[in-house]
Amino acid sequence: MKILVTGATGFIGQNLVERLLQEGYDVLCVTRKPIAENLFDRKVENIVLDLQEIEKLGRRMDGVDVVIHMAAQLGHYGIPYEYFYQVNYMASVKLAKLAIQYGVKQFILCSAPFVVGLGKRSSGEDEPYAPKDAYSETKMLAELGIINVCEGRIPYTVLRPSYVYGKGDVRRVSLYKSIEKKYFVLTTNGKAYIHPTYVSDIVDGFLLAIMNENAYGEIFNLGAEKDCTALKYLRCIAENVGSRLIQINIGYGLSGVFADTVDVFSKKIFHKAGFVNRGRIDFFAKDHSCNIEKAKEKLGYRPKISLEEGVRMSIAWARDKGYM
Repeated sequence: MKILVTGATGFIGQNLVERLLQEGYDVLCVTRKPIAENLFDRKVENIVLDLQEIEKLGRRMDGVDVVIHMAAQLGHYGIPYEYFYQVNYMASVKLAKLAIQYGVKQFILCSAPFVVGLGKRSSGEDEPYAPKDAYSETKMLAELGIINVCEGRIPYTVLRPSYVYGKGDVRRVSLYKSIEKKYFVLTTNGKAYIHPTYVSDIVDGFLLAIMNENAYGEIFNLGAEKDCTALKYLRCIAENVGSRLIQINIGYGLSGVFADTVDVFSKKIFHKAGFVNRGRIDFFAKDHSCNIEKAKEKLGYRPKISLEEGVRMSIAWARDKGYM
């Protein structure tokens, strides 16, 4: 079986491709830059293409059985909305239309739980959409676009991985290092529920969805077996880096005012987002965990990695690679 994966060198994408190769699938990787020769255990077919020109894939889609669309533009300061729209929404719809044109048997979209917003614990797949920024809004549009294009034409599946971390995740290294050096300060009560999920569990969910009739026409949350408070997560990191979490609870209101002030100053003077901003405060101050019962029931999804084990392995990987 041949599987086309976009975003194959991204954090989740790289782990997914490694696993697909181990399972014996033929993998066609679509990436923005050429894949390094030693990135995977064996050589993969690689198409270098910008998502804004995804229609150029054309006949390279011949023989593809399943498309797993992982690539997306993540939320960063300074990126215009139009770029999010073109990359996250328009490219997804164009790729789905190509999949239909070339007889692909299933289209799998990697979405995000943030399409239903923050402030909810154990949110279900049927939660109303409530995006809060350009990234989550255009991911919502991608979901709706895929459903509209694929319905009645090609089986589709939408997967929403929850707060993924683990091997290969360089984004979290700065958090590990700042907690290790006691630069990080938690300024809220830490009681918000979040859903850190080790990447191998997310990859399991994707594999379970491939050519699975129970997954057709469905949206699934993917997450760890249990959610946890932000305080528990951050303390777990502190324990594994041999440090202590600094918490000075000044409350959400004051934390937000401080973050907004720093952010405005940083953007005006340094033309970049502040080291603390409203989004970072909200991430650890507002609930955002998901209910995974639907994936368990329909896909047989069974996450295996506990928070303690996952954090330990993540930090060990960061140290082994010289990031810490």
